[in-house]
Amino acid sequence: ARVSLFFPMTPPDAMVPHHAPNGEACAVAHPNIALVKYWGKRRGVGNLPAVGSISMTLAGMATRTRVRFLGEGGEDRIRLDGVEADPATRRRVGTLLDRLRAFVSDAGAAEVESFNDFPTGAGLASSASGFAALLVAAEGALGLSLADDDRSRLAREASGSAPRSLYGGFVEMACGRRDDG
Repeated sequence: ARVSLFFPMTPPDAMVPHHAPNGEACAVAHPNIALVKYWGKRRGVGNLPAVGSISMTLAGMATRTRVRFLGEGGEDRIRLDGVEADPATRRRVGTLLDRLRAFVSDAGAAEVESFNDFPTGAGLASSASGFAALLVAAEGALGLSLADDDRSRLAREASGSAPRSLYGGFVEMACGRRDDG
């Protein structure tokens, strides 16, 4: 699925991870609201939309995420809005982290803290902004520099609306024609 900007605004915070001295990284992403919704998913893998969508990024609200890879085994520690993540959320977050860990050899378990300054689970695309911020922060913490297409694909596989939260302004997410988007 191709993602393009209609009216680019200032570059979004999410696209630039902020590194801390100890090797962790933080990122900010904003929720989005679909103006033309992508009704349904295509069959197959990859969490691909059946039709395209147009959305607007809500710059007045934000998800702030910090990721630190510990360099040792063990389980990922994930806290959302100050609370330990439930098992289903841990699986979804772990899947995205595993896809990013595949690019490096010694990342180990991750410590993730994410906060929304807007209600979570209230229909404001908190999972989209959450997974966009997680992706960018983890990418920065691992020292990766992903291409936009790879970043968009990984975000979409985690949450269908997450690629739209990687950008500011009005965003079109085309459904694509190929099997991989």
